[in-house]
Parts: sequence; structure tokens; C-alpha cells
Amino acid sequence: MKAIQLFSHWTDRICRYIMIIFMAVAFVCTVYQVFSRYVLQSPLVMDTLSGVNLSLLNFPWLEELIRYLFIWIVFLGIGVVYKLKGHAQVEIIINFLPLMWKRRVGIVVELLNMTLFSVLFVKGLAMMKITSGQLSPSLGMNMGYMYTAIVACSLICFIHSVSFLLQDLTGGKVRKNVKEEESPAVTAENVG
Repeated sequence: MKAIQLFSHWTDRICRYIMIIFMAVAFVCTVYQVFSRYVLQSPLVMDTLSGVNLSLLNFPWLEELIRYLFIWIVFLGIGVVYKLKGHAQVEIIINFLPLMWKRRVGIVVELLNMTLFSVLFVKGLAMMKITSGQLSPSLGMNMGYMYTAIVACSLICFIHSVSFLLQDLTGGKVRKNVKEEESPAVTAENVG
């Protein structure tokens, strides 16, 4: 059980680092796109440097790259938010249940989630297979790589779900809402 929880923890950390890198690359690409479109191709610059072909500095494939990076950021973010239990959920009924029933409901929910993530994984693999022969218009990249985001997301969420299920089965700490877990740590840091 400890190994699964550790694996879930490190999977989450790696996802966060990848998201940060992808977000930084997308930001730089977006800033360059704006600069090349509105500065390098402005009438003032075009008139001033009339002998220079500035269109060579315009990369139309950056727009597509930014879009694909955001797709990966979103799908990796789904796993990160799931690990934090930050997705929308109805807790009003669960809050009135005794501890034993909270764990039982948690077990059922995680089993349902694991089923959903398994189906998503299988369907994602099928989508990868279907789109593996297609190339993206600007980058010429195999579109199967883009649908790998669905497979990665479902696998990451499945790992977290198994960790939560084992925690519920072994009578581990009952999971709280993200806001409830974070606020005592924040106040303890502020006081200490």
C-alpha cells in the first residue's frame, strides 16, 4: 500500500513539473507570436526595414504547438486535480454519514472511478490507433501523439484512484475536501 501511495505521489509531482515546462514553453511561444505579428509585421517596421524579408521570422506552426501544449496541460491537470480531490463532487449526504459508511461510500466511488478510467484508457488507445496515420497540418506531427494525452490522463487518474481505494480499504485517514486539508497547514505556517 505504501508503495502505491508513493508511486501516486511521484506521478503527481512529475505531472506538475511537466505542466510547468509545457506552460513555460506555451507562454514563450505565445509572446513570440504576438511580437512577430504586431511588431515585426507592423507598417513602421516593414517600412523601416523594407529590404529585409521579416516573414522568415514568422512561424505559423507555433500556433499549433501552443494548442497541443495546452491540450497536454489540461489532461495532465485533470490528474493533478483528481489527486487533490478538487473536482466537483456532492458531499452533503456523505458529510452526515458515520465514519464507517464514509469509507464504504469512498470505496464504491473509487471502484466506479477505476472503471471509468479503465474504459477511458481503452477508448484512448483505440483513438490513438485510429489517428496514428494522420498528420497535423503545420507541424506534420503524428496525431496519435496528441491522443496519448487521453491515455496518460486515464492512467494517472487510475493510479491515484487505486491509492485512494487502498487508503479506504485499510482504514486510512478519511479524505477531506482540498480546502479543509490545506487551511490548517496554511494557518500553522503563518503562526509558526
